[in-house]
Amino acid sequence: MAYKSFGKRGYRRKKKFLFWEEIYKYYNLFQDKLLRKGIGYKGLLFRIAISRLKKFLSKKTNIKIILLIYKFNLLTEYEKLFVKKILQINQESIQFHSLCDIQLKNTYDFCINVQDKPIIYNQLNNNLKIISVSNEIEQVKIVEELIYKLIKKNRQKPSKIVLILGDAYLTFPLLHSIKKISGIYPSISIDYPIKNLPIHYTLDSIFQLLLKKEKLKNFSKKDILRVLLDGYIQKLFLKKDLSLIEKLEIENSNFISEENINKYLFKNNLNIIFQIPTNNAKKAFFGIMSFVRKLKKLLFINTKKHLLELKFLSELENYMQRIKILIRKTECSFFGIKDLFNIYQQFIKTEKISYIHKNPKGVHLIGFLGSYFGSYFGNVETTIMTSVNEGFIPPDKEENYYKTLIPYDIRKKFNLSVYQNNYNFYSHHFINILQNSKNIYLIYKNKPDELNSGEKSRFIHQIEMISNFSITERKNHSLILSTKTKISPIVIKKTNSMIQRLHELATHGLSPSSIHLYNYNPLLFYYKKVLGLNIEKISIKQITGKIIHKILEVLYHPIKGNFITIDSIDTMKNNYEFIIKKIISEKKKNPLIEENHLLINSIVNNYIKNFILWEEKTFHKGHKIFIKELECSVSTALDIGCNKKVNLYGIIDRIDECDGITRIIDYKIGISNMKKIHIYLNKREKIFQDPHYGNIMQLLIYMYLWFKSFHGYKKNPPVIAIVSPEKHKKNSILTIPINFFHQITYENYVKEFLPYLMNRIYEILDPKIPIEEKKFNDF
Repeated sequence: MAYKSFGKRGYRRKKKFLFWEEIYKYYNLFQDKLLRKGIGYKGLLFRIAISRLKKFLSKKTNIKIILLIYKFNLLTEYEKLFVKKILQINQESIQFHSLCDIQLKNTYDFCINVQDKPIIYNQLNNNLKIISVSNEIEQVKIVEELIYKLIKKNRQKPSKIVLILGDAYLTFPLLHSIKKISGIYPSISIDYPIKNLPIHYTLDSIFQLLLKKEKLKNFSKKDILRVLLDGYIQKLFLKKDLSLIEKLEIENSNFISEENINKYLFKNNLNIIFQIPTNNAKKAFFGIMSFVRKLKKLLFINTKKHLLELKFLSELENYMQRIKILIRKTECSFFGIKDLFNIYQQFIKTEKISYIHKNPKGVHLIGFLGSYFGSYFGNVETTIMTSVNEGFIPPDKEENYYKTLIPYDIRKKFNLSVYQNNYNFYSHHFINILQNSKNIYLIYKNKPDELNSGEKSRFIHQIEMISNFSITERKNHSLILSTKTKISPIVIKKTNSMIQRLHELATHGLSPSSIHLYNYNPLLFYYKKVLGLNIEKISIKQITGKIIHKILEVLYHPIKGNFITIDSIDTMKNNYEFIIKKIISEKKKNPLIEENHLLINSIVNNYIKNFILWEEKTFHKGHKIFIKELECSVSTALDIGCNKKVNLYGIIDRIDECDGITRIIDYKIGISNMKKIHIYLNKREKIFQDPHYGNIMQLLIYMYLWFKSFHGYKKNPPVIAIVSPEKHKKNSILTIPINFFHQITYENYVKEFLPYLMNRIYEILDPKIPIEEKKFNDF
């Protein structure tokens, strides 16, 4: 073995490099073979067409090339090159047509120039409002309120209102609400993700039954009951007859033989499922398709009621037919139920159903991308857009079909299609929506959950940064649920394994951010810290914050252990742009940074420039600043009682001395509404329990860590402060001091704050206190 010296990891890496070094040889052979057969894939066909285009058009001057566009269709690199080449040779020879009933607007601009157009927000004069909510229920309620106000009070025609859904999941809750308010069924054009349809879980339960059967060579009673208790199975096959379920439940064994199942389901069509062989690809495929067709036949009895279910099954049938060809042409000895399930999962993840219902008199209910070809442009009074969050508007890259074995950097190098190519299209489209409506409401979620990052869209960030008109932002919208049923929160009792994991967490280290996560969302704390699940996507705000922290550390490192002087400020002014460029370029391998490069670069440059100006103003006011520590890691063992010790740790952004007084400073990139924060004696307990006090709690813990690490309690006690951009001022950063009822010495801290911190940590670790879900209005 030539690569043994690299070790296993090095050997795998070497093999990977060899693959990319050699693949071009196989690609050329593959390409030649395809061309000899007269066939080719999309990119190859366009490449050949482009190379022959000039000769072809020069011979046939009167020819017309028609480009047909169906719905939303972003052009690939070769499609753009193809159209550009035609326009260069003979602009008259190409025509653009839509396969929809709608006339395309600015087709030349759409196909060629959109990707390179700068996005200008300051030309917008619309009445634009941004509404910030905490969850989906609030989004639905706010949309209901807005539509009720527009139709009932403002007497606006429903057809003049457009509702654009960033997340199609809200389609059906809003569909019924709008119909109830307006009295007219809305006009709908939504590509609905099939993973949200309940019938998907029926098929999934059947696959789980068969997968378990292949593994255990018998049917599991638990899996059988899961299938039989499914709503569609109950209604269509068992006619809500529970006698079979009762018979199975009294069976002593956890496994049921195929013979007994046949006895129970002898005359029932459901028996098709239990006769599917799991080790034979051909028979397994035809068995599943036989059940799908039987299910379709039963749903056809009420087509109107089961329209989406029938579309789902038809799409599934068409999708699975692809595998039929493979099964016929090969022996498929390797192929079984597991492979069929993988194909089904791919279908669920990628496919959508077009849900269309036209009603020219109703409210228009459409998706973000589907709205590009909407006939409402120029004919709308009010546009309401929901889920204006990162990952929804603009869509997440995984929603686009760039899932490929070719790595991102190689696709980028060889000018293959990547998600970033679409970004300016989305921006252009977003602007079109804003420009063609008199009144606009943008609604986004401000709190993360399992489905949404809680990060507002980059488009909202850009509007706030660039626009000249004011934006009304409504937060903490009051919501009253009109229901008599009390919804019980999710409660998770602490098991022995959970207690052990919490003990490990306390020993390894508990940070202010972990305590804040527990205060803010105990369930999220459980998922992330106890189970170790990475369920939250990293947001642009988090990445930008890390970059800013790193840049400030590099900028101030030469001054560490010295006073800030006018020379050091001038040096930072001269160097900061180079340092920003260097650090962002080092992190550019991250696709999120690459695709948001312009936005992140703009935010970072603005923040750092203003930060240096803030430092300069402080100096000119006569203050003497001595830089003591930067990004300082501190920790200490904290005895919380009952023989329990916790390792408390944190990273302090900056410790300095201002006119001889030690300051513990925390950088924040979010805009602050306050210039001073006052904490009163009766608020002490809330600081360590209420998520609204998260920033103050973080700094108070840093203060304790400073006392323990630097033995500062023997000297003058420190002050704590936040450095943050100032609201309503584009180029301003300010220091927000946190003032208490009196100066805090170490003795005062131990007496007045430490018991509340210890109590909160004790509650987190206490085996008797369960992890309980917080209701949204608890925030």
